[in-house]
Amino acid sequence: MPEAPQASTPLSHARARPPGRDDRTSLPVGIYVTSVCVLAIGLAAFDWVQNGPPAWNAVIVLSILGILGSSLRERELGPHLGVSVATVILAAALPLAGPAGAVIVGFLSYLGSLRTQRTRTRLFNAGMTGVMGGVGGVLYLLAGGEHPGEVALDPLGLLLQVALPLVLAYVVMTLLNTVLIGGMSRVVSGSRVWDVASRTFRRLGGGYLTHALIAFLFVVLWAPVGVGTFSAVLILGPMFIAQWTLSRDAVERRSHVRTVKTIVAALEEANPYSVGHSARVAELCDRIAPRVGIDTADSEALRYAALLHDIGLIAVAPRMPRARGPVDLDYLVTITTHPEAGVRMLRGIDFLSDAVPGILHHHERVDGRGYPAGLAGEDIPLFARVIAAADAFDSLTTTRSYRGALDQDAAMEVLRSRVGTHLDGQVVDALAEALSIRRWWPTVIEEDVRSAVGDAHDHDDPMVSDLYAEWSPDAEGVR
Repeated sequence: MPEAPQASTPLSHARARPPGRDDRTSLPVGIYVTSVCVLAIGLAAFDWVQNGPPAWNAVIVLSILGILGSSLRERELGPHLGVSVATVILAAALPLAGPAGAVIVGFLSYLGSLRTQRTRTRLFNAGMTGVMGGVGGVLYLLAGGEHPGEVALDPLGLLLQVALPLVLAYVVMTLLNTVLIGGMSRVVSGSRVWDVASRTFRRLGGGYLTHALIAFLFVVLWAPVGVGTFSAVLILGPMFIAQWTLSRDAVERRSHVRTVKTIVAALEEANPYSVGHSARVAELCDRIAPRVGIDTADSEALRYAALLHDIGLIAVAPRMPRARGPVDLDYLVTITTHPEAGVRMLRGIDFLSDAVPGILHHHERVDGRGYPAGLAGEDIPLFARVIAAADAFDSLTTTRSYRGALDQDAAMEVLRSRVGTHLDGQVVDALAEALSIRRWWPTVIEEDVRSAVGDAHDHDDPMVSDLYAEWSPDAEGVR
């Protein structure tokens, strides 16, 4: 089952928000999670009243197995999205425990998961799985499904009255799963529900139906064959072993994240002004990505590129002139080398290969007067165009030694004025749409930090991009 996307955790905490301001998504998320949980409980209560209590023997055994399944992640679909084999248990609960029992199994499977999760994520996954179980259980019965332990079924009966209803119910459960995930993504980051749901469904692929078929074998062994709870050992034992093997993908992904965090920490240690900048740019890119057609798979590479876009500053820092007075030629000449320096530093790290174009070209301009290659328009990689807008926006909304932080509206006005010269209009529109759903608050760097660091030019400031465009050889027709 695809699980809830968790809000990305910043690598640092330089971003200052207005004192006493609550996270604007907390209330909507709380309402959404509560609604999903209440719906799950309501489905269970309705079926209980209509059809009596569930088969408790099956509910207890399946709930324990579900907790084991949800505690291990089978494979990941993206940075904050994974699939758990607990779905097999949930599917088996439809014929073995009925709608109310399936709600209980689904809810307890994720409520009792041994994985470390935020409370709201745990509750959402529990409520969502409970809703899936309840809806799936009702559809199973409406499709003519039978409890195989209560009626005698021949092979054809097993196919028509267990397997077929189970597969149909499972398909609908999966669609419901992706829609509920899309709803959470909408509340958390402003993404379009259908965009997230369709991308998640595509990432699942047709292989998800094998879970329904395995659940059918589990059910057949449990009831018609009479193996009972021992069927869990016969069917699910090998599945858990396979799941543990596949979970190594998740371990590798976590290793990648640790690597990126370490690299970013080195940059922030070298430049206190940059603390939190990479994480904020990555967050903005996450919001923009679905609105410019970047799917779940590519969004991970975009996030890596956003986090590491300025890593080359470590290499050029020793050659940077002190920031005294206006930006001068020495500063421009030196700063233009940092994208290529960053790519050289990351050479040989295979999992970052798709992120490299975004890192290399994030200071290109759509008018062709940027650096390092002077690319123009759509010749600039999409990742780079997205990072460019996010980078400029974060610069404008962050305190600098020579100006205060702009608010969201003022910063967006600056970005819109740069469409067609510096920035891509589609990307700026996407950012504006994302920010209209979830507001962005300026990053205020306190006076003590500014005093300790001293004056510092910000190469991400759109003003610096304009100075480069005026100075660059392209402007004089040399290149």
